[in-house]
Amino acid sequence: MEFPHELKELYPDKIIEVRGNAEALTVILNKDVDIQKLSREFERKFHDLNEPMTLFLKHEDKQDFEKLVLKA
Repeated sequence: MEFPHELKELYPDKIIEVRGNAEALTVILNKDVDIQKLSREFERKFHDLNEPMTLFLKHEDKQDFEKLVLKA
């Protein structure tokens, strides 16, 4: 499975912006989104990728990132 580039459209109430390239994406989240819960949801939904994908998840109002590696 290919990782969807339309991630923002899949989660419009949670994701503000997605940037990056084919190897890693930075995902800016609304401040009230539970990063751990969303990470688990991504892991379940995207468990059969063709290539590993690294996501850096960040709330819009914070500087800290959470790194999530989705395995192929």
